Amino acid sequence: MNRMRTTFLSVALLVLVAMAPAFAQNQTPPQSSEKSAAALSAKMEDISNWSKKQWYAAKAKWVKEKAKWADCQKQAAEKKLAGRKSWPFLYGCMTKNS
Repeated sequence: MNRMRTTFLSVALLVLVAMAPAFAQNQTPPQSSEKSAAALSAKMEDISNWSKKQWYAAKAKWVKEKAKWADCQKQAAEKKLAGRKSWPFLYGCMTKNS
């Protein structure tokens, strides 16, 4: 019985040592991604303060991507966003995955 317990503990210890790198990979992301999320959030707030001239300049570029622009406008309408309140949403929608 003592030999069986020793074998079991050895196998358990070996499994823990083998799985240590997998646990290390599942840690929280580095602070750089937190900084980029904060920067994106700050940029979103700045967009609501853009002048109409700035907004229309950006919008002129985005309108060229007809399908994506139409989809983003549809999503904004579904969220009942209009006017300046839709600007941060539309900016985020048009710039993600670009």
